[in-house]
Amino acid sequence: MGEAQTAVEKENLRRYILRLRDRQSIGEVEQKSQDTTDQVLHLHEYVRARGIACYVNKDTEVDTRVLIRTALDQGKRVLVPVVKKGDVELFFSEIKDLGKELAPGTFGILEPKQEFVRPVSLDEVDVIFVPGIVWDREGYRLGWGRGYFDRAIKKLPPHVRSAGLAFNLQLITRVPRDQFDVPVDMVVTESRVIRCHK
Repeated sequence: MGEAQTAVEKENLRRYILRLRDRQSIGEVEQKSQDTTDQVLHLHEYVRARGIACYVNKDTEVDTRVLIRTALDQGKRVLVPVVKKGDVELFFSEIKDLGKELAPGTFGILEPKQEFVRPVSLDEVDVIFVPGIVWDREGYRLGWGRGYFDRAIKKLPPHVRSAGLAFNLQLITRVPRDQFDVPVDMVVTESRVIRCHK
């Protein structure tokens, strides 16, 4: 399959799955997010993690706020991704309080306000939770196509596990992929944990 064809296929899939995701009621998103969080809290990778890196959800993504608050309450370090305008790399910033430290940043996603930016290396965490629009069982994903998380996953220290958070309706048999796409170690949904053997 040529690159142009892959790009078209990815875009169509993105649109289709986003429509399905956005069609859920607020109650459904909340309940499924809670169930997904429960699955995460029982993962041995999470339980023994000293720290986690986690996206802050937007729109109808799996809601990560309960996960972030729980990790903070348990005394784990929590890093959230920050996009600097014009940069192709994400950097991660430690947060201590989800309520007061964040404000909408690039792309309207919540990020630490300027006075709360505390850049920390991903060496300091044990698990990174990754957003995505479409997922498959091998851990490949489609995001918004900007490649921020692919670049971050590619450079993860060897001890850090990567986990995608998704609703079952976001899973398909095989995500179209190209040479820049990097799979995660596991995908967690409201009803299961899929371990992706690389």
